[in-house]
Amino acid sequence: MKPSTAQVTQFLNRPDAALRVILVYGPDAGLVRERATLIAKKTVPDLHDPFRVASLAPASLSDDPARLGDEMAAQALGGGRRLVRIQHAPDGIAKAVEALLKNLPPSDSLLLIEAGDLEKRSKLRALCESAATAIAIPCYVENTGDRIRTINEILSAEKLAVPREVAQLLADILPPDRSALRSELDKLALYARGQKAITLADVQAVVQDAGAAELDDLVNAVALGDAKTVAQVLQRLFAEQAAPVMILRAAQRHFLRLQQARGLMSEGLNAAEAVKKLQPPVFWKYQDQMVKQLQRWSPAALHTALGQLMQAEAAVKQTGTPDAALCGTVVLALAKIV
Repeated sequence: MKPSTAQVTQFLNRPDAALRVILVYGPDAGLVRERATLIAKKTVPDLHDPFRVASLAPASLSDDPARLGDEMAAQALGGGRRLVRIQHAPDGIAKAVEALLKNLPPSDSLLLIEAGDLEKRSKLRALCESAATAIAIPCYVENTGDRIRTINEILSAEKLAVPREVAQLLADILPPDRSALRSELDKLALYARGQKAITLADVQAVVQDAGAAELDDLVNAVALGDAKTVAQVLQRLFAEQAAPVMILRAAQRHFLRLQQARGLMSEGLNAAEAVKKLQPPVFWKYQDQMVKQLQRWSPAALHTALGQLMQAEAAVKQTGTPDAALCGTVVLALAKIV
C-alpha cells in the first residue's frame, strides 16, 4: 500500500492489523526512528520482551533468506502478538521480503522494516507499496508548515503555548532531523516549565546554544564582510546537515532587521540607538557588530541582498538543485557585496 499523507496519520494513530509488513523509510532518519518506535510500541508494549520481539540483522537474511519466514511463523511464548524488526535495512533484503509476502504465515506477527532514503526504483519500496498486506510509510524532511505543526504539537503536550512568531523562528532554526528537533524542544520545554507560553527570550536562551548560535555567527560574518569566517561556519553547518533553506532564511531575517534599523536611522537615531530599539532585542553579544554592519550597508545594498536571498531560497526548493552549493555561493558573495 502506498498511503496518502492523511492515511499515514490515520495508520500511525490506529495501525491496521491486516497489514503485516510495514516499511518505514526516508531521508529524515529521526522521523523514521520515531514512527517505527511508535508502531512497535503499539504492537508490543515491552520492546525488550525476548519472547515477543525478534531483531534481525539484514546480513542474516542474505545467509539464510528462509529465516524471515520462520521468525514470522513463530509463536510468542506466553501469547501475544509477535514483532519482527529489521533496522538499517538495505534494498538487498527485498528478495527475502518478496518470498515472505508470497507466503505469509497464518499468524498475526508483524514485520517492521526501517530503512533510509529509498529511491523510486527501489525493489523493497515497490514491494511494500504494491502488496495488499504491506504498507510503505515515507519520512521526508518536513516543510515549514509541517514543522510549525510539529513544534506546536510537541510543546502543547507540555502545556506550553507557542506564539506564531516563536513557532516560525523555531521552524527556521531547529535541525531538520526529527530526533534532533524533538531533543531541542524537550530542552526548551524543561527551561520554560511553569510558564504558560514559550517566548522569544526562551528560544534565545536555550536553542541559540544548539545550532542557532552558529547561524548567528554566520549571518553576522556575512554582514561584516568576513568571508573567511563565513566559509568556516558554513563548513561546520553543512557537516551538521543544516538545511540550506534554514541558512538562507536566517540571513533574510538578519538583513530585514538591518533594514528596520536603517529605517529608524532615517528618523534621526544613530546606529547604536537604532540597534537598541529593535524588537525582539538584539542579543548583547551581537549589538556592537550590528552597529558596524549598519555603517557598512546602505539601504540600496540591503535591498539588493534581500532580493538575492529570496531568489536563492526559491531556487534551492526546486528539485534537483545543488542546494548546499547554491546557498554557499550566495552567502559568500554577500560577504563581498559592499
